[in-house]
Amino acid sequence: MLYAQGDAFQAPVPPFEGLISYKVKIKGPKAAILQENEPHNRMDLYIQGNRFLVNEHGGAVPVSRLYDPDRDWVFVLDPRFKIAYKYEKYRKKPKNYPATYTGKTDSLLGITVYIFQVKKPDEEILYYVSPKYRVDLALFQGKRRAIAFFLNEGLYGAIPLKMIRKQEGLTIELTATSIQPMKLDPESMKIPKGYKIGGYDPHPR
Repeated sequence: MLYAQGDAFQAPVPPFEGLISYKVKIKGPKAAILQENEPHNRMDLYIQGNRFLVNEHGGAVPVSRLYDPDRDWVFVLDPRFKIAYKYEKYRKKPKNYPATYTGKTDSLLGITVYIFQVKKPDEEILYYVSPKYRVDLALFQGKRRAIAFFLNEGLYGAIPLKMIRKQEGLTIELTATSIQPMKLDPESMKIPKGYKIGGYDPHPR
């Protein structure tokens, strides 16, 4: 058995709570098409239990997505009109493509990370993860829509500190720039008071 699939990820660790900030890079022949829409180049990921808040910055339009386990949905928050839109009209639990350990390791922010790979028909994803930074998978049992983008089978609930998504002509890299464990205010991880629940997000992303 590969070490990264053994003791390193089987040992119990407290679930991570806090903020992980990332830089985002887009490369490849098809990147110019996305650049026309001024995509974000920074992302903040707040995690508390099975609640996630993703804030995307540096692009033409800042975006905040809230993973709400109570409603089992992902919402886009619009602070201008105080509306929480449903993120995707046909959002459902994505088909699972298990992650497998590549046998390779790297170092990021002084942390040893193990490199896992997911192969899909039209995409390859590399996850750089550490057994020190994980979520409690038991909290996601029965959820269909409020599932974080990295909860692939085989990752043991590990939170990627780097992620590389490769499609034909396009590569998107997400790399952690800082990790800040902290206790988060539970109210900050919910739809703000005074917001209305809207329909599906009408804005192009």
